[in-house]
Amino acid sequence: MEPIRISSPADAISYMGHSLGYWPKESLVCVALEGKTLGPTLRVNLPGTTDPSESYAERVAHAVGFDREATAVLIALFTHQPWGQGHPKPFAAMIQGLERRLLAAGLLVHDVWIVGPESFATYDGANPASCGNETPLAAIESCLMNAELVYQGSTVGHNDLPAIPELFTAVDPDAVETAVSAMSTNPSQSLAAAYQLWMELIDHGGDPTHEQLAEVLAGLQHVGFRDQILADMPGINEPMAATLFGATDEAPQWDRIDSSEKLLRQLLTIAAPTHAAAPLTMLGHICWWKGRGTAAANYMHVALTFDPGYHLARLLDQMLGAGVVSGWAQHKNTAYRNHHQ
Repeated sequence: MEPIRISSPADAISYMGHSLGYWPKESLVCVALEGKTLGPTLRVNLPGTTDPSESYAERVAHAVGFDREATAVLIALFTHQPWGQGHPKPFAAMIQGLERRLLAAGLLVHDVWIVGPESFATYDGANPASCGNETPLAAIESCLMNAELVYQGSTVGHNDLPAIPELFTAVDPDAVETAVSAMSTNPSQSLAAAYQLWMELIDHGGDPTHEQLAEVLAGLQHVGFRDQILADMPGINEPMAATLFGATDEAPQWDRIDSSEKLLRQLLTIAAPTHAAAPLTMLGHICWWKGRGTAAANYMHVALTFDPGYHLARLLDQMLGAGVVSGWAQHKNTAYRNHHQ
């Protein structure tokens, strides 16, 4: 891939969308700079009315600081809050606190922009109490950065919510229940066969048959089988706990995880609500590994809607609520998009 060069605010804001893979909403986005090299991109929800600006700024600065090689930061606020003439600047105290904390950590804040539904501007205009002159968002669509990234195959989705259009499109609970019953007669042998089938489908591709999907989905109803699949999915020889939490120095095999994601989504085509919690939770876990917290939380919500007592979904939901970030997503050498740009 050719080096990426940012030469204008439109380039920088366009890169943020492409780096995330979707256009953020009510978000604070930070792009770390390692000298002249672009580093990781961080997106967090903008603070709510009950979230103190200083504590929020501290959490964001701490997260940006995970990149030990970073020397500077680009920041953008994506918001629908009014910020033009006659309106106070949104989140002024938070931005001031964040800049102070980043500077204290040795990180120069190069630029801050505010991005609305129709235009963007520099956050600090000629008058410190107001934003700069507005530029239509069309400038982002026509900028050189956007054109180059689109040419390279990058796309920007409308949001970070997982699309599940295939959910329950070919439900066959009888086939899955038949497979579940068959496994109960000889669990060890049946689950071993299901595991072998999973590995073949992941490693060799191809479209699985209806019967193969039913067999794998039946296996995922067993917690031990589900956890083994999750632990083996990244394709690295590390302890299960380290793999599940994305806490390894070695990068996972992201292509293998992508293949697993595709198969899990295929499983949803035949899953009845009573069988859906496992693949939905696993898809959310993959989103969490990739640093896509909003998508992961949405998967957990859907999974818990169908099975409120599903333990792994509840655990991951609590982790997401506490702001826990996958270890892989925190480091440039292991993060997902650094392997797929």
